[in-house]
Amino acid sequence: MTDPAQPDRSAGPAAGDADEFAHIPRARGRHPIIALGGALLAFFLVFHERRELRYAMLGGTPLDVGRATALNTAAADGLENRYVRVTGTPDRESALEIDTKGSWVFTQLFRVLGTGDRLFVHRPPSPLPAAMAESDVFEGRLIRVDDLSFATGIRKYFAATVSATHFFAPAAFSAALAGRPPGGTLAVSDLSGDPVTLAPSSLVVVDVVEPDQVRLGLPKARFATDGEARAAITSRGGEIVTALGEIKGRAATSAPEAGPLSSTAEPPVRWTFVARFPAAARQAALDAIGNLDHDVEIRDARQPVQLRVEEISPLASGGLVLRPGEGPAREVPAAAVAAVHTVEPVVIPPDAYLLVEGDRPRQHLPTVLITAILVMFGAVNLVGLGRDLRR
Repeated sequence: MTDPAQPDRSAGPAAGDADEFAHIPRARGRHPIIALGGALLAFFLVFHERRELRYAMLGGTPLDVGRATALNTAAADGLENRYVRVTGTPDRESALEIDTKGSWVFTQLFRVLGTGDRLFVHRPPSPLPAAMAESDVFEGRLIRVDDLSFATGIRKYFAATVSATHFFAPAAFSAALAGRPPGGTLAVSDLSGDPVTLAPSSLVVVDVVEPDQVRLGLPKARFATDGEARAAITSRGGEIVTALGEIKGRAATSAPEAGPLSSTAEPPVRWTFVARFPAAARQAALDAIGNLDHDVEIRDARQPVQLRVEEISPLASGGLVLRPGEGPAREVPAAAVAAVHTVEPVVIPPDAYLLVEGDRPRQHLPTVLITAILVMFGAVNLVGLGRDLRR
C-alpha cells in the first residue's frame, strides 16, 4: 500500500492554499522614539561621565609635580584631572574642618602656601596615617575648583569668614612702598611667595624693636607673686617699663624624646615685663637673671604699631616712616623693623585647583564597567531601531 502523493511545497504555498498562521496577530514592536530615546540617554550618561572614565584609565603611579609653586606656571594647564604628587607647606591657620550633616566624619580643607591661593587640598578623614600627617607631600586627584558643584558657595564663604596672616620682609615691603603710585594699591609678596594686594586703607602691623629694652618672662613656679618677679629684675639694675602680667608660653627646655611613656609638658606661666637696663651693666644683668631658672625667657622687646598703608612711607635706607593718625612721624631704621604683617581674607581665584588627597584611579574602576554597560545598552537600542525602520 502506498501513500497518496503529497504536493511539492518547496516552491512555496500552492495557489489557493491558505496560510495557517495568518490569523495570529503580529506583536507590535517598540515605538522608534522609545528606542532612540534609550540610546540617546545611554550615550548622554557616557558623555557626562567622560572625566571619571578618563581618570579611571590612568595608571597607579602619580605624576610628580614637585613643589606646589609649579602650579603658578603655564605647565599646570595640562595637570587637570590627573593623579599627581605635590610638595608644599599647608596653611594650617586658615584650614577648615568640614563635616557632612548626619555623620561624625570630619575632613580638612586648607590652602598651600606659595601658590597665590591657587592650590587647595581636601584631606581625607582623620585619623591620618603617621607618614601622611608628618610630611607635606600630597597625592591625589587634581581638579579645578570651578568643576565643584559648590564652587560659588565655598568662594563666598572663604572671602567672608576665612582670613590668613601674611608676613613681609621689611626690605621688600619698603621697596614696594617706594614703587607704589600715589593713592594706589600696594602689591607685595609675603615670605611664602604669595602675592598680596593692599588698599591704601588696609591695616598693617609693624613690629618695632626697642633697642634699649628687653622682654623678660620669669616663671610663676619659681616666683609666686608679681612682686617677687619684679624685685628679681629691679635688684639687678633693671627698670620696669611695662608689666604684661601672666603669660603662658613655650617651655625653654628641649622636649623629651618620643616614646610610649612620653608626654607633652604643660607650657609654663611666666610673669612678663618689658624692662630697661643701663648699657654698661646690661649683659651682666641679663646673664644673672637667665641663671635664676631654666624657664626664664629673655627676648627682644617689640612694640607693635598698627597703621594704614597710606600712613607708611619708605626710607632710602630700607627703613620705614610711620605716621600713626595725627601723631608725629617716626623714622624706623631697617635694623629696628622686626616684622611687617597683615591679615587679609582668603580669596579663591578663578584658576584655582583642588587636590583631593587619597583619590586614586583604581577607586573609579566601577565607572569603566558602568560605561561599558551603557554603551552596550545604547548600541542594542540603535540596532533595534534600525531593524524596525527597515520593515
